[in-house]
Amino acid sequence: MAGKNSGDEALLPPLPQITEETQPFWDSAREGLLKLQRCSDCLEFRFPPSVACPACSSMNYSWEPVSGRGSIFSFVTFQRLYHKAFASLLPYVVAVIELSEGPRMVSRLVGLEEKDLLTCGAPVKLRYERLSDDLVLPLFELSGERE
Repeated sequence: MAGKNSGDEALLPPLPQITEETQPFWDSAREGLLKLQRCSDCLEFRFPPSVACPACSSMNYSWEPVSGRGSIFSFVTFQRLYHKAFASLLPYVVAVIELSEGPRMVSRLVGLEEKDLLTCGAPVKLRYERLSDDLVLPLFELSGERE
């Protein structure tokens, strides 16, 4: 029913706002690829997507696949519930991932076990979580391999 809030809707996590600028990122995630914008002039990768390169201000870019590997730059473990949709995940870790290609992304770390000792610099690799036919989230897990 329009305008009514069913119990199921309350359990949906906050979803990304997909815009014309970010559509290619989400399209590639749905295909199982991590593609980022790369400046055609200075060749720097960038994230989040933007019209102009933050390094050189060029407006020329292409979408290119990246490795999906990187390391933990920073992280926080959430022990407290801030959204009902994440109740079953507590505690969960959100990290700033520094990709091998340079840009940093904020993501949830998945596949962790109690014995896992998280440290900045720990290597991670990409893993996808399909929320629907149209939305796939790029998440990260520990890779066990030092870069």
